[in-house]
Amino acid sequence: MFGEAVAKALQYTRPMVISACTESGECSSTIGTYVVLNNEGWILTAGHLMEIIRQQHQAVQLHAGYRDNVIQFERDVTADKRYRKKGVRTFQKPSASNLRHHSVWWGEDGLRLVEARILLPADLAIGRLEPISPDTFTHYPMLKNPDNHYLPGTMLCKLGFPLHAITPEFDPTDNTFTLPAGSVPLPAFPLEGIFTRVIQSSLPSGNNEKSGTFIETSTPSLIGMMGGPVFDTNAAIWGIQSHTMHHGLDFQTVVRSRSSKIHTQQFLNTGLAVHATAIRDFLNAHSINYQTETSQDSI
Repeated sequence: MFGEAVAKALQYTRPMVISACTESGECSSTIGTYVVLNNEGWILTAGHLMEIIRQQHQAVQLHAGYRDNVIQFERDVTADKRYRKKGVRTFQKPSASNLRHHSVWWGEDGLRLVEARILLPADLAIGRLEPISPDTFTHYPMLKNPDNHYLPGTMLCKLGFPLHAITPEFDPTDNTFTLPAGSVPLPAFPLEGIFTRVIQSSLPSGNNEKSGTFIETSTPSLIGMMGGPVFDTNAAIWGIQSHTMHHGLDFQTVVRSRSSKIHTQQFLNTGLAVHATAIRDFLNAHSINYQTETSQDSI
């Protein structure tokens, strides 16, 4: 059903691997997905992924500031040596869990993020990558036309890079991360589900919770698929995957042990994706070029 649509979506859907290394040398990564919008290098992804990148960059800058202050203080030859050593101890040293280095691999070596905008209440972000070769992509996405009806029960497909875990390695000699042999390229994973409804969902934004407009699908958004497209059989994007909703059900499972009974709550997990209309409004506000399906493309 989605064979041709997935083939098109694979042309513009890519993985991102966000790598980080702490002061103690422990490395970890977060895997996400993004969509390349046009030949200018503009991309769409989930806002919380871009926020992770922003926060990591800020943490690394703070760590670098500490190191620079220490170096500058120790090189102050006008100050007494004992005073310099004592003064360094007054600086707030990063803990073992503080980030010292971070990096993002955008599914291809050499790509870098040069600008970004985050709309946290909608969990949506845009960014621009360089260098993007116009010959790299043969197909760019089209967003669902808001004049075409959103019919509950319509079959949709999600695409991303879930079911993987990557532990990067950091080389301090040249300050670079490397991904383990065989971990890339990441295989894409399509997942079908039906469109159930349009809902308003509250997402944390700073100290407040603000509401965004989302489409809901009957299957959850898996870790690693966040930021990827949700599209129909014509490959029109209905939304960008955001998070999973957990709906409590009115029945419980009783797990018996020798000493007690444990009542476990049952949940129905559904996926939420940023609504295409919210995406269009955000792109229009920043004058980003994109394609929209025509009225004849309606399913």
